[in-house]
Formats: sequence, structure tokens, C-alpha cells
Amino acid sequence: MSYYKKSLVAPLKLIVIASLALTLSNCANVQPVESRPVEQSNPLAIQAQEALSQQDFSRAAQLFVQLANASTSPLKNKYLISAIKAYSGAADSANADKLTSHLLAHSSQLQASNALALSEILLDQGKAEDAIELLMGINESKLATQQRIYLHTLSSSAFFQAGNLIESAREHIVLDALISIPYDKQNNQIKLLEVLSLLSEESLSFLRPTVDNNFAGWIDLALILKQQITFNPNDPIINAWKSQYPSHPANNSFLSTLAVKMQDDFKVPAKVGVFLPSQGPFAQAAVSIRQGITSAAYAMADRWPLNISFYDTSSASIEMLYQRAVNDGVKVILGPLDKASIGKIEALSNLPIPVIGLNKNGNHISHNYYEFSLSPEEDITQVLSLAWLKGHKKALILAPQSSSGERLARHFSTVWLQLGGDVLDVQTYSAKQADYSTPIKNMLQIDDSIYRYKQLRQRLNLNIQFEERRRHDADFIFLLAAPREGRLIKPQLRFHRASNVPVFSTSKIYEGELNTIANRDLDGTFFCDMPWLIETSDEQAKPSTSSFTLWPNTRGLHRRLTAFGYDAYQLIPHLERLKSNDFARLKGKTGILSIKNNIINRQLSCGYFKRGAIESLGLAPDLERTSNLQATDSNKPPIESLNTSPL
Repeated sequence: MSYYKKSLVAPLKLIVIASLALTLSNCANVQPVESRPVEQSNPLAIQAQEALSQQDFSRAAQLFVQLANASTSPLKNKYLISAIKAYSGAADSANADKLTSHLLAHSSQLQASNALALSEILLDQGKAEDAIELLMGINESKLATQQRIYLHTLSSSAFFQAGNLIESAREHIVLDALISIPYDKQNNQIKLLEVLSLLSEESLSFLRPTVDNNFAGWIDLALILKQQITFNPNDPIINAWKSQYPSHPANNSFLSTLAVKMQDDFKVPAKVGVFLPSQGPFAQAAVSIRQGITSAAYAMADRWPLNISFYDTSSASIEMLYQRAVNDGVKVILGPLDKASIGKIEALSNLPIPVIGLNKNGNHISHNYYEFSLSPEEDITQVLSLAWLKGHKKALILAPQSSSGERLARHFSTVWLQLGGDVLDVQTYSAKQADYSTPIKNMLQIDDSIYRYKQLRQRLNLNIQFEERRRHDADFIFLLAAPREGRLIKPQLRFHRASNVPVFSTSKIYEGELNTIANRDLDGTFFCDMPWLIETSDEQAKPSTSSFTLWPNTRGLHRRLTAFGYDAYQLIPHLERLKSNDFARLKGKTGILSIKNNIINRQLSCGYFKRGAIESLGLAPDLERTSNLQATDSNKPPIESLNTSPL
């Protein structure tokens, strides 16, 4: 597999840590070629299959383990893989991970079919790097065509999770040569362009001189799609592309099919209604969101004529405003913003037009109601995915003494434990103070070393030299902090000899504006935030540059709200496409947007502080395993009391 050149990964750091969940749907009708590890004459095997059919996954897993213990390779490995799948079905991640680690330790003994099946399991567990290493060891020359297709499909998904968009695109190019079914071939080509479209023009231009003519043709086509408002296969620029690449795989009916698909996917309503308050606690946030909405409307005016009506939710009841909007001919509603109003509009028995609520709700009864928010829980899930992808397992948590701090620390702990990690300790601090040495020393167990020193000195009656020692069993620290607290806590961690312990935080630690002098104290801190604030050199900021200069005083947190309003408006024409396809994406300013169960998700970008500036790591991981985890806690407050602020 010559495409897995590690030397290609290092120069492309700006696009590493991307993990868009383009999973195994590239070739939906392609399945791994393997036989079931079940012998019909084996009573245990029959019992295991019966347990699976009854969804008794725990018993099935135990039976498969017994079968494995009584077998030799390669049948033993097949039984172990079946046991891992059964343990996963039983939500027993501990035993699933244990068997997975065992198979990885003996990966050289795996047959190709077993290695492919184990790689799929690794992707489900969020272990993309392990999956890539396993896939690299498969001798492709001995595989049948369908297995080769399956191999490169897995590889593309693995490279996404591991953070390499370029190599994932290469895998789609390999698949293009392997797939013979026209429908599957066309879908793969569309996905290839979708992958390339997520890269900035700068990244594509940097890559182009290093690739062959076929790949260069795909890159040039992706660049054209980025620069055109509407795609016309007979445009002079496209005709020039056709002349430059006469034998390119896309130089055929694919371009016309692509144009039709892009036109069909862009469905604009005749009129948009916006529900925002002019008074009350959300009024100031509403101003910033409205600025973002109008900025997006002007930016898209060439393709979508402006027709927006604003409704003041602080002047009348939501029910009355909704009926008024329907009578006015509104076809899509953005808002409302506050939770109480969202609850009322979502509870309406009939929603004839789509509503995109701009805050968390938790209840989704109507198929026409969508939830869009700057959820801190979503932020945390992506930060912990970054830590997991970097190989960390054992976490320490330092959070403020507040209801939100406790809630978010609980969310991190719950999801991290479900993912398979450990939480060694949780310490809280008072945000109003300046000296955080007490919770830091407790977290690092420095007081224990001081106690041991005193005990030893007392017993020996000697003046022993002493140096503070901290615990060494933690892989990283998860820090929940605002910029002020973060700038005080990070140096104190260094003072207490924890400078080599990685620190991960959320977007809250970044004000949204570069302040290289003040932010030097945060150097080395990893966090995830909206791409508009991290990917400052990305071409996606260019369309917003002219429109956002209309409001030069937009600063700090309100920059995020402005981007939030921008994305809320620009995703409207893509609602149907995003909702109908789990793998469809839209590149926004707040993140890569997707829809699942009527919730609009944002894939953030990650970075870290370096000399006070932001060093980009690319897209945040979107690990398959974390997307299926739920942070549940029987003692948590009801959803109505959570995340009242749009931030």
C-alpha cells in the first residue's frame, strides 16, 4: 500500500487532526469477504448465534470467548472478533478493548479478512492510528477486488479520523480506479470532491505541485467549485479544465451530473423569518446574531435574493408570532433564542414550516424542528476526542466552583469513561482568587509528597533535603477556565513541576482575538474552537471580511455569535441535503456543519497557544465512537435549566 507514506503526513500539519465521519458508506454495497466463524455442528457456536439473535450480547460474547479458547488460529481470531462485536453490542467497552489490544499485539498472525474486520472495529472505537497501522500491514496483492475496495474504503475513513484529509482523498482516487459499478463510482467521485472542498485554497495550492496529473485534475476541479457561486459544466473555466485534462475520470457525464446535484441540493425558500428579542437578557446577543444573519444574506444575494422579516419575540407571544409569520408567507424560521420561547414553539402540534431554534432544547417532536446552538458540551466532546486521538487515557480535571463548571466537568467525566479512559481526580477552584496552588497541589498530590517527607524526617531525625514531587500517573489535565483564570493557572502548573503534562481546554479559554502578550501564559494549551477564529489564513474567512467590516466593533464573544448567525442563515438552503444524508457536510464559520436527528452539529477546529499566537492543528476529531456516546447522569438537573445562554 504505497499510499501510506508517513513522510507525506509531516509536511501537512495544517490539515492534520481532521476527522469527518465519512464512514464505510462510500461503497455501501461492498462488504468484507469473510466466512462466519461458526460451525453448525458446534453446540457453543449455535448457542452464540442464538444469543446474538436474541440480542443477549453479553452471553454471546462469553460463548465466543469460550470458542476462541478452544480453537487455534485463524479460527480463534475470528471468534475473538465476534466476541469484540458482541461486547460492543453489550456496551462493555472494557472487555471489548481488552480483546482488541490482544489481537493488536498479535496482528502479524491475522489473516487479511481478520485484519480488515479488526480495523473496522478500531474505527468504531476511535482508534484510527491503530487501524491505519493494521491496514498498512495488509498485503494488497493477495486480495480479491472486493476486498481491495473494502480495504481502501476503510483506509479513507481511518485517515479522516486520524486527521489526514490528503491521504483520505488519495484513497478515494484509488477507489475510483477499482470500482466498476457506475453508481458507486459516481458516489465515490462526489465524496472525493467533498473531501477536497474541506481543505483551504492555500492547502490545495500547496499540495498540487507534489501530485500526479490525475490528482492535480481533481484539485483544480475542487478549486473551481470553491470559486464559483453556481456550477455550470459549460462555463469557459470548466471548458478550459476539460482541455487541460482530456482523459481525466471526471471529464465525462460526471460534470453534468454534479451540476444537477449541486442545483438540487441548494433549495432556497422564498422568505425567511427571524425570531429575536429586542429587550431582555438576550437582547445584546440577538444584535450580534442579527448582524451575522444579514452578513450571510448579503454574501449570498447573487444566488438567493434577500427576503427577510424580523419578528420581536419580546413584543408578543411566540404562538402569535409564529402564526403571523405563516400568514406573511415565511417558509423558514430562524429562532427563537431563549429556551422558554423555544419550548413553546417546538411544542406546537403542527409546524408546517421548518424552524431552526437557536439554543439547546432536548425535545424534538416535530420533523420540522431543528436545534442549532453553540453547545459547550459539544465543544468538550471534541476536545476529549483530540486528547483520545493523541493516545491519552488518564485524565485530571480542574474546574471552577460553579454550576456550569460542575456540569461540564461531569459531562467530560461521563463521556471520557464511556470512551474507555480514566479520570484520576477532579479538583475545583474559586474563579475570583489569584492563587490556585491549593487545588493544583491537591490534584498533583504534592501534599502527599510533603507529608511523606515530614514523616521520614521525623522518623530518622535528620535534616533531609527535600524536593516537591508530583504524581506521574496522569496523561493530561483537562482545564475548564476563562482566559483570566487560564493565564494564572497555567504558569502555576509549571511552577509545581507539571510543565510536561499536556493541558486541554475549551474555546472558553480563548477570547476570540489575538493577544500574543497576554496569551503567552497559555502556551502549550490545546483547545478547539470555531474555524473562523482558528483558521485565520483559511480562505473561508475571505467572504466574511468585507461583510463583517460593517460592524468593526464586534469583539470577543460576540464575534462567535455573529458567526453563529451567519451559519444559521447560510445552512437554510442545505437543510434537506444535510438531513437526508448522514455524511453530507457544509463548511461554515462556526464549524463543519452536519445534521443528525434534527440536531445541527458543528465540527470545530483545534489549535494550541504558541508564543501567544494560535497554532492550528486543523479540524477537530469526529471519532465514530464519541458520536454514539451519551453523557447521562441521574442526578443532573433537567434540560430546561442547562445552557440558558446561547454560548
